[in-house]
This record gives sequence, C-alpha cells and structure tokens, in this order.
Amino acid sequence: MAEENIIELRNVTKRFEDDGSIAVKDMNLAVRRGEFVTFLGPSGCGKTTTLRMIAGFDTPTSGSILLNGRDITALPPNKRPINTVFQRYALFPHLNIYDNIAFGLKLKKLPEDEIREKVTRVLEMVDMAGFEKRNTQTLSGGQQQRVAIARAIVNEPEVLLLDEPLGALDLKLRMGMQRELMRIKKEVNITFIYVTHDQGEALTMSDRIIVMNKGIIQQEGDPVSIYDEPQNAFVADFIGESNIIDGIMLKDCLVRIQGIDVECVDTGFEPNEKVDVVIRPEDLVVTELGAGFTDGLVTEVTYEGAYYDIRVQAADYEWHLQSNVSAMPGTRVGISILPENIQIMHKPRSSDEEILKKD
Repeated sequence: MAEENIIELRNVTKRFEDDGSIAVKDMNLAVRRGEFVTFLGPSGCGKTTTLRMIAGFDTPTSGSILLNGRDITALPPNKRPINTVFQRYALFPHLNIYDNIAFGLKLKKLPEDEIREKVTRVLEMVDMAGFEKRNTQTLSGGQQQRVAIARAIVNEPEVLLLDEPLGALDLKLRMGMQRELMRIKKEVNITFIYVTHDQGEALTMSDRIIVMNKGIIQQEGDPVSIYDEPQNAFVADFIGESNIIDGIMLKDCLVRIQGIDVECVDTGFEPNEKVDVVIRPEDLVVTELGAGFTDGLVTEVTYEGAYYDIRVQAADYEWHLQSNVSAMPGTRVGISILPENIQIMHKPRSSDEEILKKD
C-alpha cells in the first residue's frame, strides 16, 4: 500500500550561520499524495526556505525530511524525484522550445521516439502545441511560464515545487495561469507544493493552505476554513481584510466591545477574559441609527466596483465595511453584525504566540 503522505517534515529548523537568524522553527508538516498545498505568508516568513529544503537546495540545521517514508534530508537535489519551477523561468536562450523541454529527457538518454512523444504530450497539456521550433526569447511571459512548467512535468516528478511562479505576470495573465495550473494539476498525477504571498492566489488554487509568519506555521487548512475560521489575529489580518479590536469575553456567547455588550456564538473562554475580536468587513451591515450594536460617523466611501468600501468612526475605532449599498460621508449610521460572523480569539500568552499577532 502506497504511503498516504508523500512529503513529511519532522521538527525541521533552519538557522543561517552568517547571522544566526532562524528562518524556519521546529516545523512539522505532512503533505498528502496528490495534494495542491500552498505556503502562504509575507516576505521573510520562511516559505521559500522551506521549499528549498524540500528540493534539496538548502539543508535543515536540525530535523528530517522524508519522501514516501524515506529520509532524504542529505540527498542532493538531482537524486530527488522533485522538480522546481521558479519565478525566473531560467529557460535556455540558445535552445528552442522543444529542446528546452527535452533537455532533461536527453540527459537520461531516453530513445528519441519516447522523448518526442513525451514533449508533444506536455506541449498539448500547456496549450503550446505547434510552438516547438520557436525561440524562447520571442515568447510572452505567460508562454515562457508554460514552457517552464512543461519542462518540469515532462520528467514526471513525484512532487512539483513552484516558487512564486506567477509573480512577474500582470493581473489578467496571472489569473489565466492560475486556471491553467489547476487544470494541469487535474491531468497529471503529481503533488504540487506552491509558494506565494498572494492570498487570492492561495485561496483560488489550493487544496490546503499553510499560513506562515517568522518561520512558524500559524494555521493550516482548506481555503474556506482558513478564511472563515482564522485561528489568530495574524491569519485574520493576512487572509483578506479584517476589523481586529480588543474585547472582553463576559461569558459564553457574550463579548464586550468598546463598552458595548454584543452577542456572539463563541464558548470556552474564562469570564472577563481579554480577547481579540475579529470581524470581516463584508459581514458588517450599515443600518439606521440605533438599529445596530453601535453608531458612528461615515468618514470615507470608495467605490470598488463589486462593493462600496466604507469607513465609519465609532468611539476610538474606525470600522471598515464592504457593502453593496453606499453611504454619505459626514452622516451618522448604525452598524450591525450577526453573532455567527464574530470571531473571538485568545490573546497571546508567550513570545511564540506573540508572533501570531499583527505586527
């Protein structure tokens, strides 16, 4: 029976010798066969270092990396059934598209007929059939990315690593390539591990998202749970936009915000425990004065196409709302929220937990 987990990281730490900084701290993670897993986080959070350790380009300071249950921590990159696609496509400028894709197969000394068959198949897969003789220098950014992906998957790796591969593309092309990657993923029996700082990209493409900050996994889960049920203030603030405000959990299902008692659905907190209260802008509703949990002054309204971005100053906090109904700057309005749309989170209690808070 094949191992369910294709990649495992066990207590992996990476410390850089030059300055002693820790890029990844005691990471434990299992990637299931056939998953599309995304490492998501801000610059410097350790996501690319983690990818490089899986690829074999960096070696963990401590801990181990397993592939199909076998320890590959010290195995060089060329001995691993893993390919990487980088943001810089690194295509060979002196070779045409066919020879770029066939390069790895020729190193393996496969028969020419088999090479031709494999290259033709992946060119069709990335919608580049008929481009075999084209010079890579004449291609658009999106086309070069397709060739880079074709060159990686033609070798039939067990794992494909992608390090911010769409970062250099414009918005429309990037969205198109996201759909292409999802389509390719369905056609090939390869595990995808993807690195990005783009939350929309992660939510759109992933089976599972690993949110990282300062070398520590903050939360992992499917896109819906990551967005709807963030486990700490950092995740809530990084994934989408959020109102994050101090509160006091008076008792189960009742939180005090700015001196106002508001019903929620959270339980299991200590009486009068200080908490972080997280509310998504799209969950707040503009109402008549006195009809919500608080009233405030509309300070700013911006039309964003799909919604109006509204700022409302109430007491010492400026609430951020996203609504399909506009409001007039300078007027006073009420703000309402359904109890189930309020997220209550514990305050951090240690230095590691402090990392979870918004910087």
